[in-house]
Amino acid sequence: MLGWLSRDGKTLLTVRPLQSFSASFVSIFIAVYLNLIGVPLWQIGVVLTAGLLASTIFNTAAGFLADRMGRRRMLIFFGLLTVFSGVVFATLTNPIILVLVAVVSSLGYRGGLGPAQTLERVILAQSCPDERRTRMYAIRSTLNSAAVSAGSLFAGLVVVLQSRFGLAPGASYRWMFWIYALLNGVAVVLYLLLSEAAEVEQARVEALPLSPETRKNVTKLSLLFSVDSLGGGFVTHSLVSYWFFDRFGLDMDAIGLIFASSSFLAALSFMLAAWISERIGLINTMVYSHLPANLMTMSIPWMPNLSASSSIYVGRSLLAQMDVPTRQSYVMAIVEPEERSRVAGIINLPRSLTSALGPSIAGFMMQFLGSSLPFLFAGGLKAAYDLALYFMFRNVKPPEESVNGS
Repeated sequence: MLGWLSRDGKTLLTVRPLQSFSASFVSIFIAVYLNLIGVPLWQIGVVLTAGLLASTIFNTAAGFLADRMGRRRMLIFFGLLTVFSGVVFATLTNPIILVLVAVVSSLGYRGGLGPAQTLERVILAQSCPDERRTRMYAIRSTLNSAAVSAGSLFAGLVVVLQSRFGLAPGASYRWMFWIYALLNGVAVVLYLLLSEAAEVEQARVEALPLSPETRKNVTKLSLLFSVDSLGGGFVTHSLVSYWFFDRFGLDMDAIGLIFASSSFLAALSFMLAAWISERIGLINTMVYSHLPANLMTMSIPWMPNLSASSSIYVGRSLLAQMDVPTRQSYVMAIVEPEERSRVAGIINLPRSLTSALGPSIAGFMMQFLGSSLPFLFAGGLKAAYDLALYFMFRNVKPPEESVNGS
């Protein structure tokens, strides 16, 4: 199975669900736990924002240093950092120490520490033939989405530990952090199994700066992805959850069902995106799927009732995430292998920064200007991104499309 994928590629596909599953269940209750040990809610928001900024710094550093220091070494370092954070949270209760560790390790984000994901994508790009690259990223995104959904359900183990085993709330959460550390420890062991093929020739790294063509494309893509990321920040799960609660008075179980259905359709869309892109191209797939989804986003608050609004929100999930594996594949395809680590770091920097702005602006809008306004801004910004991406990059083809003449 997956005979076209190298051993390193299969190893990294095994790592991703472990990390996504563990990061997902921790992200569900990290805010509750921090509040339980005495961290005020407003400070928890600052901690999460600071964690995202720390991840951005690590992402940038990894992009420029990984090919010199070794991609495997960097992955092992970030993996051990994640294990360390789990052990600290499982053994200590000092709020100051835990806040510092949470910030440095970006604890509380569903996908886990960003630099590890970035480096994994870079290695995966050279672990399969060009014509299979998008399919490989689609498989990875599907595994990631399924693991995140499973991790969200696994967070309910906290209740089981408290009700059936009589553990105090704090103790039950600390047991979950032990599980988090264990799963990420397994990921570190898998990183140790990566071969020399995961690296890039050192001589090429030192000799070649980014080519003029790459610099031009990366600059444009960074700006475009930043707009898309800013738009996405207006409709995060937490904000959409609040909107359904405020607009229709839904309880958390009903809201959870909406998000579970949404995640299920998103997981299906990843493999569909790979199949479509092999026929019409990566850029076309990204734009033709993403643009209708964004128009649907803008229409959600205008729906007359809960059934219509929730149906539109869930239905858009079949289209809204199809650009994830195709975007990852496209960026890795149009640059040279020795440029990929640096390009990944550069592109992620502005994207991460703008994603941190969206929720703050949207929260202000929802409180003072109208709770539905973020949907309009999100859809409008992301639709503008789609159109700009198409007109700026429709003639910049990845190798497999140039060969096929598409």
